[in-house]
Amino acid sequence: MFIGGTEAFSCKDTSKVHENINQGILTLFSQNYSKSKSVPKNVFIAKLQGNKIYDKLYSVIYGMLKSEISLNTSKALQYKVRRDSCSCPYSLFPVADTVLESGVNGYTADLVKSSETYRFCDAASIPLVHYTEQPRQIGSLYICRFVPMVKCTYQISIDLKMDDPQSFVELNTPGSKLILHKINNNIILESYFKDPSGNIRCESISFENTGERSNFAIMFDGQNKTNTIFAKDGNCIVTPFYNTDRQRLPYVDISNGYIKLTSFVLGKGTYLDVDIYSISQIVDRKLITAIGSNRMLPFGIDGPHFRNTTEQGIRYLNSKKNKGTIWFDIELLEQYSEEDREYLRSLVINESWDVGVHYSKELNSFPLEQAYKIMNEGYLYVYEIIGRKPTSWCSMRNRDNILHARYAYENLGMLWRNGDSGIHTEKYIGSLEDNTWEWWETASIAGIVHPVFTHELDLDPAVKYSISRSKFRNWVDNYESNNMSIVSFHEYDQVSRNTYDASFENLQYTENSVLFDAHTNGGIAFVNVNVKAGRDTQIYDNTSGKFLDYDIEQDNSITFWVENNHSYIIELNSAEY
Repeated sequence: MFIGGTEAFSCKDTSKVHENINQGILTLFSQNYSKSKSVPKNVFIAKLQGNKIYDKLYSVIYGMLKSEISLNTSKALQYKVRRDSCSCPYSLFPVADTVLESGVNGYTADLVKSSETYRFCDAASIPLVHYTEQPRQIGSLYICRFVPMVKCTYQISIDLKMDDPQSFVELNTPGSKLILHKINNNIILESYFKDPSGNIRCESISFENTGERSNFAIMFDGQNKTNTIFAKDGNCIVTPFYNTDRQRLPYVDISNGYIKLTSFVLGKGTYLDVDIYSISQIVDRKLITAIGSNRMLPFGIDGPHFRNTTEQGIRYLNSKKNKGTIWFDIELLEQYSEEDREYLRSLVINESWDVGVHYSKELNSFPLEQAYKIMNEGYLYVYEIIGRKPTSWCSMRNRDNILHARYAYENLGMLWRNGDSGIHTEKYIGSLEDNTWEWWETASIAGIVHPVFTHELDLDPAVKYSISRSKFRNWVDNYESNNMSIVSFHEYDQVSRNTYDASFENLQYTENSVLFDAHTNGGIAFVNVNVKAGRDTQIYDNTSGKFLDYDIEQDNSITFWVENNHSYIIELNSAEY
């Protein structure tokens, strides 16, 4: 007998303890575009700011590039790129490539200015000038609302059409850098990665084109830091995550909430069409499966800067039952009055904002032992002033690296805000500011999940590296319209990593009820229970003595939130089970 409040549950049938064994496949996300009547809201093209002098010069020489998305007559989601006629004869393209590429690394505006991009283009035999410029002209295609997981598989059905075999598509799933070519009616996929020495290598696999499409799957493994690509014929390749910092994270990694495709029209090409027929995300299913939430966006602010530049924005977030992380800047914290410090403590204690450390120095500028000392002292100072242990960290101008990340996790229990699995998943987008608003406005309407931070929230217009008050409110409202919550990095990390950490014990079930104990990493976990819910199904938390809300999924299974070390009973409608 399980008693809570005025209700009592009883097991009508004798039950015994079972193991939480595999029960097939659970679909977390699925879009079959042959059944769509319009382009889904979670799909968008986002451009970088391509209006600089260099962008205009590129267009004059190579022709104007335009892109659009639509549902074509064959009922596929089509990402279409067209290149207008150009003023430069095709025979002079190699000369123009050489001249322009010599200036790319010297161009100081918004183009990629790093040896990293040069090294990748050299390894992949891709012209640097086109690789840096075309995404600014046409924009990448984003598909959002995937569920963050430690392990999952993406199933993709796709076709490419082009008029020059040099053209290609870059596909970025979590942790991957994939290049798709079409040769002799087959799609060739190249998966690039850095080896321990930092050299860029790749493995390739071919997909047979059947019925005008190629089908393949990509398995993300955030424990082993690998992506496995499967062809329909059973062949597969296994490659590490592209970036070595992401490969070397000292904790399990989680998949991003989106995938991205970018088309590149090269040679004499005038068009490239990507037809996506369907895409899904699946995981191995158990009777009780911990899954991530695609309705949570990790957010935080640096500083925080003075109250007259942040308080209105924070109050607006709180009014929507949102919150975030504050990465406390040590030098700013020293300047605050006791009244301001008490205000910050209240945000943490009463409004559930999370505590992080923003080191006031560039850690990369110091020898490791000195950097570690700075990290220790800063952690203890923030803990002492605010009264809560910091859970994540960053440094001045984000000048830190994987060695600092490993030390912070292993010695201070903090996760790295930065890196390819953090705010640098998209290199130029991790900061919410007026300069990135063109991207974020479209992305937030689509409900993208991408870790993000900013500085000031209340000035209009904003100072550099901050977001204007009106834009910030629009951003918050866009996520509210998607029924999404803005949360701290810590809460997002705990929920997502519980897809690996959470376990369920003392599992007992009959055709009328399911009982289990939940054990998590300390945070809440979102679970799917593979039962057939009826009209009278009820879920009871036997530890807190409360009935719980739940969602009924398309297959009639149920999802709900559980807490660490709590016991639960699901009472089913036996007549409909």
